[in-house]
Amino acid sequence: MREAAKGPCELLDLALTHDSYAYERSRPGSATNSNERLEFLGDAVLGHVVARELYKRYPDEPEGSLSRRRASLVSREALASTARRLDIGPLLLLGKGEAAAGGERRPKVLAAVFEALVGAVYLSEGFDGAAGFVEREHLAHADPPQTSDPKTELQEYAQARFKRTPVYAVTDEAGPAHAKAFTVEVSVGGKVMGTGTGATKKQAQARAAAQALSTIPKRIQRRRGTELST
Repeated sequence: MREAAKGPCELLDLALTHDSYAYERSRPGSATNSNERLEFLGDAVLGHVVARELYKRYPDEPEGSLSRRRASLVSREALASTARRLDIGPLLLLGKGEAAAGGERRPKVLAAVFEALVGAVYLSEGFDGAAGFVEREHLAHADPPQTSDPKTELQEYAQARFKRTPVYAVTDEAGPAHAKAFTVEVSVGGKVMGTGTGATKKQAQARAAAQALSTIPKRIQRRRGTELST
């Protein structure tokens, strides 16, 4: 049965079906039913919704800046974070090998299943329904879209001003395996400059770097461009 002809419950089941599960249960010569096609569709719908929202939210920004913001909102980490918040991991249908390897916690798998869910909502409720789902469940909870990478910016600043490279250290891990929360400190020359918490170490590092940048005195921030260009 083609996806468009399936009911909402069937689409939901399909969106949660990883290709490893479908492969294990397929018969020789038969088509496997996994969430890959829904993921493809959801990726396109998600990109459209995010682009439209950014176009409205930042009316004065150029194309390049909007593209960077969109990239941050549709990144694997951002989508996986939403999937974790919705506790989708334990609902996934995974093959034995993928399940044993911790597939329900892998960012790639979680991001893909969220895209598949967007595709399923689109087929069931149309574009407006999918847009509402994305805005309500993803955009309303996502980190503010970035136009730059805070880790790169902090590294450039630290090297230019202190001739040092920022050091990131995990100071805490909390929560169950499928919904971990990591706390990271970033220090420069032994001095802690920022702390961040996130669903992944990478996300926590980025938030720590962003906090560190926010503490730099304004007069130093104004000189930073000059320092980096010398």
